[in-house]
Amino acid sequence: MTTFDRYLLRRFWHVFLVGFAATFGLFVVFDAFSNADEFQGRDHRPVSVVISRMASYYAMQAFGFLDLIGPTLAVISVMAVFAILQRQREVYPVLSAGVPTYRLAVPILVGVMSIVFVITVNQELIIPRVADRLLANRGQEKATIQRVEIARDFVSEITVTGSKLDLPERKIENAEFLLPVGGIVFEPVTLRAASAIHFPARGERPAGWLLKNAAPAYSEINLTDRGRTLVHADTRNPTSRDLFVVTDVTLDQLHSRGTSSKYLSTADILQRIRNPAFGLASIRGLTERLHERLTRPLGIVFFTLIAIPLTMKKESRGLIANMAIAMLLLGTLFGVAQASMGLGRINVIPLAMAAWVPIVLAGTFAVALAGRVQT
Repeated sequence: MTTFDRYLLRRFWHVFLVGFAATFGLFVVFDAFSNADEFQGRDHRPVSVVISRMASYYAMQAFGFLDLIGPTLAVISVMAVFAILQRQREVYPVLSAGVPTYRLAVPILVGVMSIVFVITVNQELIIPRVADRLLANRGQEKATIQRVEIARDFVSEITVTGSKLDLPERKIENAEFLLPVGGIVFEPVTLRAASAIHFPARGERPAGWLLKNAAPAYSEINLTDRGRTLVHADTRNPTSRDLFVVTDVTLDQLHSRGTSSKYLSTADILQRIRNPAFGLASIRGLTERLHERLTRPLGIVFFTLIAIPLTMKKESRGLIANMAIAMLLLGTLFGVAQASMGLGRINVIPLAMAAWVPIVLAGTFAVALAGRVQT
């Protein structure tokens, strides 16, 4: 990598970081002033406590903001770097020396791929670990109480519901588990408990929920042979009314099912897609999220290869016009991608086609525009 390559790479990173700081700072200022009362709370906390909670809240929100704005900001940064090169006439000596424009794009693509790497690490490793902080209301350390959405295990046919979901404690308050007739019990039974705590699978122990002080008691339930493998009493304490119900219904299925998958890692999404306990609607949503994850790096690269020749057109009416055309085309392609995913979401076209057709279209434009770049 030459000195000029390193110069371009540093400039790209500088533009990206300044752009991220500016956009995130604008979001923080607007959101903080609009919701200052939520940070202060009803107990009128001291200013130092409010500032501390605001800093903690927005520090966590930065990870979600990077995942949201990072791909778009990377492409805009590429356009800004080449616009600055033309504005300051730094590109002409290089072109006069016989160095093609796409040679200048090499360090920029290295910078773009480094941003893709950071976004991927953020999505796969960081966001799943701080998901409860991202879901927290303003002024709270972590997400606490969520409304419970009814969920069904499509293998055991157990239906799970409740009044409230405590995410940090992994607990359903006023839990109700409806056991299917014939599959688990011989007559309709709804297990009720003041709380039910979720335990993930570990070793030979399957995933399930521990119902505290459940009613009816285990001895009062007329279980089938299969039911005895899914509903267990506390054998260590004969007087206990606690029950353990084996089911693959997880916390993310019980709240915000439309958006909770974005806080999962790709490995978790694949595991849930392969799990037959998830319903068709949930699997379609997870499949859509998986295709978005797979196509995003390619989309960023192709959008970059479209932005370069449009920003540095061989024949143009000016830099501003070039950037306007580039933004118009990229915006149109983004709209096509959103429309395509919408058609896949309502099952007009397959989800795989809905996700990959925009990528093929963007790649076609990138190849077609390659000959229009300034040399």
